[in-house]
Amino acid sequence: MPVYAALLAYGRDGYAETFARQVRLARAISAFIDANEHYELLPAGTGKDSEGAHIIVIFRAKDEKINAELVKRINGTRKMYVSGTKWGGLPACRIAISTWRVDVERDVKLVTRLLEEVLQ
Repeated sequence: MPVYAALLAYGRDGYAETFARQVRLARAISAFIDANEHYELLPAGTGKDSEGAHIIVIFRAKDEKINAELVKRINGTRKMYVSGTKWGGLPACRIAISTWRVDVERDVKLVTRLLEEVLQ
């Protein structure tokens, strides 16, 4: 079934549930980053905490050398894609949760594992 047809089949409630899953994933990723000693969660949307996240997560590595190449490291795994941005004049990463295929439990494991892996 084409993606558009699948989304139409969801109806309004399906869109709401899809968005809710996207937000839950963004908040879980934000909470992981915020609690991780190697990363810094940056303000996105309503504030600098995991509860303020919607579908965008902005962060950076605390180690400047790692941070300078963090986007390249993450994207180089080909397991997920982040876009590079600047925050306070320093490089940062931006995750945009935008797929209707979000599975919060599966995806948070993938993302957190990958974020640990790229620190090596």
